[in-house]
Amino acid sequence: MSLYVTADDVSTAWADALAKVNGHPGGTATHLMVAITRPDAGDDPAVTTVVDDVLRLHERQSVTTVANTLFPSALYDAPGWDWSPGLPAQQVDSLDAAAADLYEVYLEMLPELRRVHANRFGTYFSRMIAWPGNTGTGTNQLQKRIEYLRTERRNGRSTSNVSDLAIAGDADGANAPDDTIGGLLEEYAVTDTRTQGFPCLVHIDISVRDGALSVLGVYRHWHMITRGYGNLMGLTRLQAFLCQQTGFTPGELTVVAGHANTERKDYSGRTGVNAILRDVNRALRAEPPSTATSV
Repeated sequence: MSLYVTADDVSTAWADALAKVNGHPGGTATHLMVAITRPDAGDDPAVTTVVDDVLRLHERQSVTTVANTLFPSALYDAPGWDWSPGLPAQQVDSLDAAAADLYEVYLEMLPELRRVHANRFGTYFSRMIAWPGNTGTGTNQLQKRIEYLRTERRNGRSTSNVSDLAIAGDADGANAPDDTIGGLLEEYAVTDTRTQGFPCLVHIDISVRDGALSVLGVYRHWHMITRGYGNLMGLTRLQAFLCQQTGFTPGELTVVAGHANTERKDYSGRTGVNAILRDVNRALRAEPPSTATSV
């Protein structure tokens, strides 16, 4: 049975989704949809600390490390303005330079990042900026989408749904001719028979409606504790980057998971996941943490 969760911010949405899925037999669910109506509100630092403490205890990657696989915000020196059709050329150049520096520095780091076993096939961000993402060369899908969305704004169009980022499969639109600056829908490779493993995120859809840019991430398998919170953080940062580079306002952020998993076997069963949720909910209510999260 499908599950639907909606909340204003990342932390509340993730906590509510984790609680719902943990209530299902086996702590798994099919067709989970999590919608965040105010992704620009950011995270609750207290909740992020709780999640990081749990991940550290289990020797897993931190929230920031997971988020960086989707958008390495520390490498982006964001200017203090958003793009617009009438923006002075000097400010446009600064925006373009900040994005170009981000891409260049990340791709210089990619060989080192791929030394980590989990990144051996590349990262989500490398697939966005150098498709297919396992080398430092390839199609910069993200740059093409920004160019396309800027053109939409120049032409006075505030509603558009022809822009996507391929993460898995064959990116038909990623390799479109140079004069095709929009994104065509990806086609899944017939040779892709994986049921789990990288990439769990297979597709990112970018839609604009009434001037608001919304992002939809589709996961075939969503590990809700080890990666789920960091995934949401990374997607919000990617969305903020796209909004600044194109001048659209932030819309909704949604994740759809074909299979959502609370990872009970790795976090001491249903009881262990509930203990994590207790501390998360205390953090949301600004209450002191319990001593029971050491699971």
